[in-house]
Amino acid sequence: MDYYLTDNPWPLMVLFGGLMVVFLISGSPGLRRMAAVPAVVAAAVFAVSEFVVSPAEQIEQAADRILQGFQAGDLDAIAQVVSADSPELLSTASRGLDLVTIGSDFHIRSVDILSESDDRIVARIRANGTVTTRGQSVRQHVPEFWETTWVRETDGWKLTDATRLHPLTGKPRGTFDPQ
Repeated sequence: MDYYLTDNPWPLMVLFGGLMVVFLISGSPGLRRMAAVPAVVAAAVFAVSEFVVSPAEQIEQAADRILQGFQAGDLDAIAQVVSADSPELLSTASRGLDLVTIGSDFHIRSVDILSESDDRIVARIRANGTVTTRGQSVRQHVPEFWETTWVRETDGWKLTDATRLHPLTGKPRGTFDPQ
């Protein structure tokens, strides 16, 4: 489901801004006085977009907290975003932290919601950046692509499943398969 207004308010703001300009440059004094209306509507759209956080945005924020946990080597920070019903994900994260260091340039490129209900979201996450294998000095730029499942718990969205996908084909591959 797309939360167009809150996820991207700019098209509506540009539309109302353009309408305001048309009203201002029109020859009619009545339309010039009405120019404030689209300006107020554009401001309201922006205000709403700043205060309403859609589930898609919440998933992106949660994924970013996991990434920050990996970058800091902080399994406890990662655990705060992983469901207690999925301890295998923490085991996998711990193993990943033992194997690699994630660079500060590593970032999430996109979060695409595949399915959404009130208490469950399936999203595909693309990210890339520098990864260094522990014990080796080889740093490489790595693209990542994951299909993730999130459930709404009392304290927010929690990760319950993550499948690593091939970045070009989208087919599942092993979590620790080399690039």
